[in-house]
Amino acid sequence: MHSDFLIIGLLLGCGLFIGRVASYYGFPRVAAYLLVGIAFSPGLLGDVIGFHIDDGVDRLTTGALGIIAFLIGGSITIKQLQRLGKVILGATVGESFGAWLFVSTTIGLLLADRDIEQALPVALAFGVLAISTAPAATLAVIHQYRTKGPLTNTLLGAVALDDAIGIMSYCLLIAVISGDALSTGILEALVEIGGAVILGAAIGWLLTIVGGKIGESGLRLPLILTAVLLTLGVAEALNLSILLAAMSLGFFTHYFSLSTANRLFKPLLELEETILLLFFILAGAHFDSGVFQQNLSLIVGYFLARFVGVVVGSTTGAKLSSAPEAVTRWLGFGMTPQAGVAIGLALTLSHQDAYLETGEMILNVILGTTLLFELVGPLAAYFALKQANEINVKRKRIRHESL
Repeated sequence: MHSDFLIIGLLLGCGLFIGRVASYYGFPRVAAYLLVGIAFSPGLLGDVIGFHIDDGVDRLTTGALGIIAFLIGGSITIKQLQRLGKVILGATVGESFGAWLFVSTTIGLLLADRDIEQALPVALAFGVLAISTAPAATLAVIHQYRTKGPLTNTLLGAVALDDAIGIMSYCLLIAVISGDALSTGILEALVEIGGAVILGAAIGWLLTIVGGKIGESGLRLPLILTAVLLTLGVAEALNLSILLAAMSLGFFTHYFSLSTANRLFKPLLELEETILLLFFILAGAHFDSGVFQQNLSLIVGYFLARFVGVVVGSTTGAKLSSAPEAVTRWLGFGMTPQAGVAIGLALTLSHQDAYLETGEMILNVILGTTLLFELVGPLAAYFALKQANEINVKRKRIRHESL
C-alpha cells in the first residue's frame, strides 16, 4: 500500500538531490527536475509506486505557473520597457512570425499525403500553437544564475508579450477556420488580452494598498498567494488568459508599490525554488511513450521547425530593431521553451468543430514536443546567457563550493 505523503516526499527528495548535482556540474537545475518527473511518469517508475497525473495535480501545476508568471511580471519595470520596448516588440514579432512560418510549412509538408482540406487547417493550427513561449524555464535559469544585462531584460519582456501575440493569433485562426468575420476574432482576442491586463492591474492596486497596511512580515506571503489565486480564479471564470492576468498582477504590483515592492515580492521569492521544483517534476510526469511512438515524425518535425523558426525570427526582428549584438545573436535560444500556454490552447482547439477529428492528434504532438522543449530550452537559455556574459560566474562557483 502506497502513501501519498511518501510519494510526494520521494519526488521532492529526488528532485532536490538531482537538481543539486546538476547545479554542481554547471547545468540548469530545471532540466534535472524535468528528468526526475519523466522517470516517475506512467510506464516507468510511476507504475511501480502508483503515481499518476490526475485533475488535482494539473490544477496544482496551473497554480504554480500562475505564481511564476506573477514573478515574471514583477521583474519588468517601466524603465526597462522605455529602454528596450522597441527591441522587445521587434524581436517578439519576429520570433512569433518565424515560429508560425517554419512550423506551418513543415507540418504542411509532412501532411502532404493527406486530404488538403484537413492538412491545411492542421498545419495552420500547429503554426499558431508554436508562437507561445513558456516563461517558467527561462525564469528558472535567470534566477538560478542571477543574470543581469540587456539580454536578460529583453527575455523577460519578450516572454510576456509573446503569449499575448499567441492568444491573438489563436483567436484569429478560429475566426478564419470557422468562417466568422475577421473582426470577430480580433474582438475576442482584444477582450481576452485587455481583460486580463485590467484584472491584473485592479487586483495589483488593491494588493499594494492592503500590503502597505500590514506590518507583520509573516502575513505578506498568504496575502500575495490570495491575490494570485484570486486573479487566476477570476480570469478563468471570465475566460481570460490566466497567464497574462498573473503577469499583469506582478507588473502592476511592482509599479504601484514603488519603493516598497521588495517587501511584497520577497516572501514569494523565497519559495520560488520550491515552486519550480514542483512544477517541473509534475510537468515531466506527463510523459507518455505512446505519444512519441504514434506521432514521432510530427513531433520531430515540429520541434526542429519551431527551434529554427524562433531563433531565425527573433534574430531578424532584433536586428531590424537595432538591438544590442548580444540580444540579436542569442535571444532566440532563450525563447525556445514551450509548455502551459500551448497545451492550454491545444486543449481548447480540440473542442472546436473544425478540429473535432484532428484535435486529439494535435494535443498529443504538443504534449510530446513540450517535453523536448522543456529539456532543451533551459540548456539553450543557459548557453545564450553565458555567451552574452550575463551569468555571474563568481557567484555560481561560490554556490558550488558550498555543497
